[in-house]
Amino acid sequence: MRAERFVSRSLQRILDEGLHGINEPLPARYLRGVEMLGEEFAPGLVRAVEIYHKNHECWPDLIDPQTFGNKQLLFKFFGLVPCVTPSDKLRAHDWLSPRLRAQIRRPAILWSSAHAEVPLNDEVAPGTYWFKCNHGSGTNLPVTFPLGTEERADLAALTRRWMRRVHSTRLSLWWYELMERRVYLEEDLREEGAGDAADWKFYVCNGRVVVYQHDADRSGAHQQTVYSRAGTWLNKQLYVRKGLSKPVAAPAQLDLMVEAAEAIGQFFDFIRVDMFLRGGEVYLGEIGLVPNGCTKRVRAPELDWMLGGAWRAPWLGRVSPGFADGHYRRDWPFDSGVAQASRSTQTGT
Repeated sequence: MRAERFVSRSLQRILDEGLHGINEPLPARYLRGVEMLGEEFAPGLVRAVEIYHKNHECWPDLIDPQTFGNKQLLFKFFGLVPCVTPSDKLRAHDWLSPRLRAQIRRPAILWSSAHAEVPLNDEVAPGTYWFKCNHGSGTNLPVTFPLGTEERADLAALTRRWMRRVHSTRLSLWWYELMERRVYLEEDLREEGAGDAADWKFYVCNGRVVVYQHDADRSGAHQQTVYSRAGTWLNKQLYVRKGLSKPVAAPAQLDLMVEAAEAIGQFFDFIRVDMFLRGGEVYLGEIGLVPNGCTKRVRAPELDWMLGGAWRAPWLGRVSPGFADGHYRRDWPFDSGVAQASRSTQTGT
């Protein structure tokens, strides 16, 4: 069976039975792929199904999914995303309450621009920083100032590619196209400026951390280990083959990190919250809706089913009018300052 036929048959059943809230109006201040993708909705779903089929060697269940990876696929098209997209790296800290903002640090921003440009050497103190773009995955690299002529030219070309990038074309990550794009310099959180800063990623389902992962040396011998909410090593592979990875001790700040991740998770049915540790301080990195764009399978079936079972999405399956009422906290810790978008995101503007 071809993916087009599989999706067509599934979509017809979804429409006939009114599944996944497809016939229900959106809750206030939330958006979803059904409306935002426009004419690209069905083709995008076909591409997502093809990727899933390639990775899992089976078709996803578009009617009654049970695993995390399967639910992630459907989330891109039917899930509820706040109109202030949480994937904006420069706004992640805003999702914390004022009390937690005082305890969880935001990495310092040394320079920022809404244009595809690179800061001049006399605008930045000598040193090593992370050069980033706020609207994408993988759009970051360490840079050392002052920049040489050739380094500057290469970085300027990369910056232009970053600012033009459209995430929804292949992977239907339409919410990335809603934010104002910026490039910026962020403080270097690496210990002694070497290697990669180890980070901690918390998987939050319905406001509660289910598991978290620890990543070290991502650009080298990537080591990823997975733990329960309480810090117990699960000895299971999530997205990276663990190889010789050994468990790390639970950080002294684990309770605070879990509290912060769960506070952010009150506004979503699923969210991943990324944090760093340096000098005993907790830094909030970014928060993400669909890890890896749903392009990788969860390596351990037990984790796939564990996360899928913990994730109770209000938009999934047969729903009633007002299906999301009472599911999400309504008191966003900031003034959104934006109205709900109503256009298709395929223009990339």
